[in-house]
Amino acid sequence: MIIILTQCFPSRVGGIETLMYDIALNLSHKHDVKVLADQQNSAKDLEFDKNNKNFSILRFKGFKFLRKRNKFNQLKNICSSNNIEVVITDSWKSLELPINFLKEKKIPIISLVHGNEIIIKNDNHHKRIKKVLELANALVVNSSYTKNLLSKISENFKKIEVIYPGVKSTKNIIEQVIDLDDSYPTLLTLARLEKRKGHSYILKSIFNLKKIYPNIQYIIAGEGDQLENIKKEIKNYNLESNVKLVGTINENQKKFIFSKTDIMIMPTIDETHANSIEGFGIAYIEAAQYGIPSIASNVGGTPEAVLHNKTGLIINNFNELDESIKNLVENKQNRIELGQNAKNRAENELIWEKQVIKYNKLIDDIQ
Repeated sequence: MIIILTQCFPSRVGGIETLMYDIALNLSHKHDVKVLADQQNSAKDLEFDKNNKNFSILRFKGFKFLRKRNKFNQLKNICSSNNIEVVITDSWKSLELPINFLKEKKIPIISLVHGNEIIIKNDNHHKRIKKVLELANALVVNSSYTKNLLSKISENFKKIEVIYPGVKSTKNIIEQVIDLDDSYPTLLTLARLEKRKGHSYILKSIFNLKKIYPNIQYIIAGEGDQLENIKKEIKNYNLESNVKLVGTINENQKKFIFSKTDIMIMPTIDETHANSIEGFGIAYIEAAQYGIPSIASNVGGTPEAVLHNKTGLIINNFNELDESIKNLVENKQNRIELGQNAKNRAENELIWEKQVIKYNKLIDDIQ
């Protein structure tokens, strides 16, 4: 049996949530998988779990302290009556409480590392991360950038593997139509509404480019703490007719939106001073599956998700954003070629059928 300990799991929407579900799903083809996850929304979680037929999910609710304790107690019960191949955690935070128990039981441990959660806040934070991750049998990082962040914490980690987040086939997803215009060009940002995602800079570019492309459409998909600020900027720039706020979307709606999108745009900001950085950026790869090139910034792990002049464009500063958008809008042939390259990479290198092989090999290696 494989146990997955995670604070981040659907029905909640997000990159780590999607990643943890995909890991559980793909490992369940070969292993008995049990997920111990935090409960975020009881009704939505219940509906999600009811529709899941591939592995078992146990949910834990209440205050964080109680959730962690109850999850740990359940973990001990499961380990006492099952042969556990490996415990996989979404981050060091989920591993901190059970680490000593797992080491005593000689149960192999894999912890994922994403980026934000290992930006050091203070000496105590550094010691906690170092202590926990040095005891793990292997660490899976989402980019070479994140691997480099780890090197600043310790040189004593046992094994570090770079495994990019995978993507799954979308051919069986049925499009769900939402209210969008058939405008050209159409740009999309699919992300949590956080400062580091760069929405503010994109809105300024949309304002500038509207003079050249009056029908330009910018779709913002996602929710988050920047929603009100984004709404104010839309109003201040007088972009109400050009910007569509569609909120949280499901996979069916996502497929429809991608069918209308010419460019995926998410030039992220370095917010390490606020403990925020983009470790990879799965949304770029999701867009790539539909032959859509991306515009990203030279920050964090995003240059590994978007390959400059191969699957999209990487800007070095935000002064280049307007020209990069114009470049892809005006040069249709280049845009199509970049999009096709992006699609080929997603389907040939990053599809989950290939990524899960790397996880299975890693599990075998640490037994």
